[in-house]
Amino acid sequence: MMKLGILFGGQSYEHEISIITAYQLKKRIEQEYEVHLIYVSLDGKYFNADRMKLSNFKLSQNKNLKKLKLDKLKLDCIVGAMHGENGEDGLAAAFAKIHRIRYMGCDLLAGAVSLDKYRSYLYLSKNGVRMVKTIHYTYEDFLSNKKIPYLPCIMKPVCGGSSIGIFIASTPEELSAKLAETFSYSKEIILQPYLETLEEYNLALNETTFSHLERIHKKDDIFSFENKYSDSFKVTHQSIIEHPRYDEFCKIARKVYELLHASGIIRIDFFLSEDKIYVNEVNTTPGALSMYLFSDFNEVFKESLRLCLTKEIKNYPNTHFLLKNNINK
Repeated sequence: MMKLGILFGGQSYEHEISIITAYQLKKRIEQEYEVHLIYVSLDGKYFNADRMKLSNFKLSQNKNLKKLKLDKLKLDCIVGAMHGENGEDGLAAAFAKIHRIRYMGCDLLAGAVSLDKYRSYLYLSKNGVRMVKTIHYTYEDFLSNKKIPYLPCIMKPVCGGSSIGIFIASTPEELSAKLAETFSYSKEIILQPYLETLEEYNLALNETTFSHLERIHKKDDIFSFENKYSDSFKVTHQSIIEHPRYDEFCKIARKVYELLHASGIIRIDFFLSEDKIYVNEVNTTPGALSMYLFSDFNEVFKESLRLCLTKEIKNYPNTHFLLKNNINK
């Protein structure tokens, strides 16, 4: 039976969501694969979490965490389940690469570009992807009272998840307080004009398959972290729909996937405003790997894994440069 490691946790505001993703994925695939859990604590330590239950994490019962002995697991592949900084930004892929283990998910470059909301905006928009106008704003800009060109505006940490640290300022009176709150998450943020009339959609895909299209019916001005991961919210405010422009959403999603040289399962969040489709952001490790969006997630997972396992692990020769050049210092 193939041995898979699920890498989760990490030093991120989305640490606990990553734990949930890992256990949801384990439950979904453990009948077909030998699954091992690799947990990264908030202080950056690595553990074997095979003997941990989800309830143990909930109650901070960590006695079943064991020292990670990665070589002894003899993994065929690591699957990324880390969200946000220090994982989804390509570091999870880098961990696997350094240890010469194949990684199912986006590589270091795709992860780094996608998590950075400003750099991904620059790259994708310059390559023909319609995105909401975005400006970069630093804490130094805030201290110097640099003018913000539009109100109402939405503000987000440059590198973060799709629902944490996001605020809206509608008036000049609100602006300073909301900026200060956003800067508590990051010293770099982005600012976008707030679109009053829009519809929000999510679409997931891998190398070969598109998911169903999901419509988000927000109950607040923003799709908050609490709403996003609340079971009651998902039942009431999210729906899988048939949309007359589904093929157009898929075409844009595939273009983004190819521009990023993505791999594995990703999710793209869209806005539809004034009859125009905008890419809002790219999630290279979506919550629960967006398994609920696919008709047959296990087949989608299997296909991405198959393609991952075909990738060569490069071997580098020893050139004996030091010996040949008689370097002694």
